Amino acid sequence: MFNAMTRAEIWLQDTLEKPLSIDDLAQNLGYSASQVRRQFRHYFHTSPSAYREKRRLERAAVLLAFTPRNIAQIAIGCGYQNHSSFSRAFQRHFQLSPRNYRQGMRYVLHQQIPSHGFTTRIERTPARQAVLMRLYKSPEHLQGLGDTTYHSHQLEGLQARLADSTPVVSLPDLLSEKIDALSDQTSHPVRTDIGLYLETLHNIKSIPLPAPYRRVNIATRYYASTYFHEFSQLSRALTNTLLELLHKPKNVYISGDAPMVLWQPDYLELRVPLTH
Repeated sequence: MFNAMTRAEIWLQDTLEKPLSIDDLAQNLGYSASQVRRQFRHYFHTSPSAYREKRRLERAAVLLAFTPRNIAQIAIGCGYQNHSSFSRAFQRHFQLSPRNYRQGMRYVLHQQIPSHGFTTRIERTPARQAVLMRLYKSPEHLQGLGDTTYHSHQLEGLQARLADSTPVVSLPDLLSEKIDALSDQTSHPVRTDIGLYLETLHNIKSIPLPAPYRRVNIATRYYASTYFHEFSQLSRALTNTLLELLHKPKNVYISGDAPMVLWQPDYLELRVPLTH
């Protein structure tokens, strides 16, 4: 049942902007709505609806801090029907209006300057795929990151079919964590997706994956890519990326989607997804 509730949590994450109900979630999983509510509360200590609301507001905080989108656009993009319902929910959660939150974050961020020693480039990458497993632990508590064997745990026998791949982590909470917008981490632990980034397009629908893993299609898009050498430098690399985007506008801004870190042969690469 834990794997099913992990799928439920990922479904809620991936459909934040859509007006879908818990009945839709239950149908997607093949369980009754009451089963989903009961089991989700057992594993995540909250209801699916309350969980989704907090994740929507975290995403909204990121977009307020790092993008020029107006508040009404952010509200709709985060699944709220209108500006007023979003503003009320945001005020309850952060004790600030969306406008005041944005002004405060912009003031703090514009006092900082990019770090030395990092280079950030805007790059367009072709469509790719990844095979990922969700863990409810922050990266610093995972031993073995960057080791292909660790990233492909439980994928024994599939190495040949998943050849030409790179160890990767996807970090859904990294941007929210950077601006201290995460919900209570005791009940909502930080999420880390570990696995393999496939350097060429595969027909992975034909590959039978173990239950903890899922297939992820990565569309052609722009990223802010920053290169570094030790995973301990990730926070500084991300700060550099965010400040570069704020201080040197490039007609693109953060989409709010999860950043990724890839273990390239000679360096680590942070990719922050962008949108126009």
